[in-house]
Amino acid sequence: MNRKLKKSRAIEYIVLCYAAVLILLAGPLGIFDGTRQITGNETPAGTSQIIDQDSRIQQVFIADGGYLEKISIYAMEDLSRKVINLTISDELGETVFSRNVALDAYEAPGFFTVPVEFQTVRGRAYVWQISHPEKPISFGCQNTAESGLGIYGNYYYVGSDQSNQEQVGNNIIMRFQYEDKWSPGKKAAAAAVIALLAGFLILLVENSARKKKKGKEVRVQWVFRRIFNPLLIIGAAAGLAAVYPMDYYGGVRADKMVYTAGILVLTALLLYVVNARRDSIAPLLPPIRETLLDRGMDWLQCLFWAGALWGCIDYVNAMYNIYQDYAYRKVLIYFCLVLLTMCSKKYVFHWGNLIWIALSSIAGWLYYRPYAGVEELDRLARLNAILFVTVGLVVIQLILLLWKKKPAWKQLFLPYAGLVAVFFALLVIFRNTRGWPIYLSAAFGLFYVFYLSWEKRERFLGIFCNGIILNFFCALVFAVLRRPIRAWGFYRYNFVFHTVTVTAAYLTLIICALFVKLLMQYHKSRRLYTCWTTALLFGMAVSLLLMTLSRTGYLAAVVMGLVVLLFVSLVCYRERLPVFLAKTGLAIVLVLACFPVTYSAVRLIPPLYDDPYIFELEANEEEWAVHKGDPADSENYITFPRFAYCMDVKLFGEEHSIVRKFVDTFMASAEEESKSMPGGRLEVSRISTMLASADGAVGAEASDDAASGNGPEETEEDYSNGRFEIFKRYISHWNLTGHDEMGVELADGSLSVHAHNTYLQVIHDHGLITGAVYLLLGAVSLMQMFRYAYWAGRKKREDSADPYAALPLAIFLAFAVAGLVEWLFHPCNPLGFSTMAVLAPLLIFRREKKV
Repeated sequence: MNRKLKKSRAIEYIVLCYAAVLILLAGPLGIFDGTRQITGNETPAGTSQIIDQDSRIQQVFIADGGYLEKISIYAMEDLSRKVINLTISDELGETVFSRNVALDAYEAPGFFTVPVEFQTVRGRAYVWQISHPEKPISFGCQNTAESGLGIYGNYYYVGSDQSNQEQVGNNIIMRFQYEDKWSPGKKAAAAAVIALLAGFLILLVENSARKKKKGKEVRVQWVFRRIFNPLLIIGAAAGLAAVYPMDYYGGVRADKMVYTAGILVLTALLLYVVNARRDSIAPLLPPIRETLLDRGMDWLQCLFWAGALWGCIDYVNAMYNIYQDYAYRKVLIYFCLVLLTMCSKKYVFHWGNLIWIALSSIAGWLYYRPYAGVEELDRLARLNAILFVTVGLVVIQLILLLWKKKPAWKQLFLPYAGLVAVFFALLVIFRNTRGWPIYLSAAFGLFYVFYLSWEKRERFLGIFCNGIILNFFCALVFAVLRRPIRAWGFYRYNFVFHTVTVTAAYLTLIICALFVKLLMQYHKSRRLYTCWTTALLFGMAVSLLLMTLSRTGYLAAVVMGLVVLLFVSLVCYRERLPVFLAKTGLAIVLVLACFPVTYSAVRLIPPLYDDPYIFELEANEEEWAVHKGDPADSENYITFPRFAYCMDVKLFGEEHSIVRKFVDTFMASAEEESKSMPGGRLEVSRISTMLASADGAVGAEASDDAASGNGPEETEEDYSNGRFEIFKRYISHWNLTGHDEMGVELADGSLSVHAHNTYLQVIHDHGLITGAVYLLLGAVSLMQMFRYAYWAGRKKREDSADPYAALPLAIFLAFAVAGLVEWLFHPCNPLGFSTMAVLAPLLIFRREKKV
């Protein structure tokens, strides 16, 4: 950042950056795109028939072309917050839109608006139909000849006896809102104009620089400041304007306070990072040779670890066996690619590999062709073909490795390696019809062998940690754009998963990686600008975990954090008490500061992107879901008072209302306080109750968070949510060899699909013998991890020390604690997968005699 360059060249860079921003805004982001509304004279000439649960209204209209965003219909009665069914069909009778719609507040008689979001064909006739209103309703109608438009057809009343009465010459009063985007030609023209202006300014700067004999030099940071400071300030001002004067997101005072805090905190952090004084004179970018040649395979491996975790995410989200099959293959493909990055370059680019790739690709194509276009089997066959190629490459590398380059067998710590081997053998022997123990043992057995022969294995934990973080960053971007936090049914934020249980376990894994990296970076330099990305991601990960309202995740993260913080700081780094307290205070401040940033991001950005991703499980009672086209101030989006109330009920019980009282006392105006809980906001409480158990709909993922339901109106007398009874039933089924079926029948006749406890589940599935070895392996691994974190992180030679030595300990602690109440030991569970991966360094670890 302290490198210098000519000021004229710096100005040219600034011009180019601003030109790129303007082109991006005018083009892909469509800042100049708008909407067009089609309305008639809207002169009421009467009222339609009243419709109820047994009757309906149909209206014909001619599309004006383009993307239809909304339809507004003139109603005579107030159905605010009530549900109707709206269906739109084309002239062929095919349904193009159908939804139960919970209407937002409006004044009757007046227009209510329904977001429909579908592409119309100009001149084609469509029919909308309204039926099944919660209360009887009628609509304002007009004489079609007096509407001033030629797009209205007649409307029809279909009575309870299914008689169809056409109302000739009359139509329901309505408005249409179409998308009005700039054409590609306009966008290209705008980009060309911006580019020409930028080029003209650059020529002026160049001409001025030639006239001066000696140009002034400036630092690179000077350029960054001139580029980013105005953009950050403009962005913050736009965000605050949307929250306050424009009231774009609605909400009460508490909401606006949180949004404001989030915008200001993020802006302040980024302004600090841009403007903080740097003393380093390191180059802005590392040399190409070091980046691509020396570290290229490391970055590839980091990418492949992130890809394997992506496959794990797909697996735990899978609702059907076929989707689990897809995910399994993704995990194995990326895992094979990880193994290939651990091989020597001369072996990876061996001519035998090229021949195999050519032949196996042909064979894979021939295998895939019969399944091409076949539903479900198409994708499975494609993944099988890719897996065939990658597995073959791994086998070739394994043969070369065993033949030409012997693995470092002598470096194995035999007592520990033998225990791992015995556990793998028992897992396979007593697999009891399960296939995954074979996958786990084969995949990680190969990984450990490749690790033994890897020349750069001291980099493994750093690469794996960065792979976890990269996976989280991609998931975070996806969630911020497409995973809004909802007010009803799924108000416990489940991130990129369909249940909060797996969300909590995943986020705990992310917190482990970020926390270890943050401690390491803070130990090296206590300046925030050196670790701001890690600090921000850590604060956001903890905030997302808080938003899950998962006590399992809270417990695992707190235990892991306390043990790692105390052990690493006081024992490994031998920090003094003031430094330790300052570090602890920084971690707390990070979480407090990042919570409004995270909450605001998942609340404010999804309506702007306007393409929510809804899992199949979340689509239940979809009138209370968030849909494409919903206004940003829709009541289906979470509000902060609602979130506070849900947190109180889930964590402290409704009678205490600790967080809610804080919100009402310090974050509410007098008018809002008088309308506070549980008045107007909970008049839809029956909907919330109806959706309360939605999180528990997936049997294999039913958890403490799902078993108690997702609704705030439930009481929780048993803090274990029935787990103790489940534990007793599983213990009563113990035997030496295990069971074929994963679940057991409970006393009430229902099926508990898993034990909600990793240790009990292993014993149930594989028997007491395997379970005893599993517990022994866990205890020995924990001791090994403490020793590794202490000795490997404090080697005498600084360049041989492992700065990520605490990562295995952090991940294993999270796995062990969360495993007390959840089933996590599976090769496609992100936390279970990561736990098996970080065992690799322990296989060859021995304490050094001198430090």
